[in-house]
Amino acid sequence: MRRIQVVIQEVDDATTDPPKQLATFDLPQADLASLRPETALDDLEATTHQVGNAILRRTLQAQWDVLDAALAEQYRRRFSPPASDRRRPSRRKSR
Repeated sequence: MRRIQVVIQEVDDATTDPPKQLATFDLPQADLASLRPETALDDLEATTHQVGNAILRRTLQAQWDVLDAALAEQYRRRFSPPASDRRRPSRRKSR
């Protein structure tokens, strides 16, 4: 049996790590015996629309996760004091 599968991966070009698999979608098999000629195209189109939206939704979510992480890192760098400005905690003498 043959099937079509869509795989969404995150590839980090800055490392040699293998791609991280984020999601896998097995496209539904069309049961030719159950398709009625008068509605076959409509049924296949509806399935394509549902599966396509699910794939696109997951792909965009993965992209937004990457962008969110990059923006959060930029924010941390911008508002964190440099290492030279960090002070050691002062030790109080007890009375």
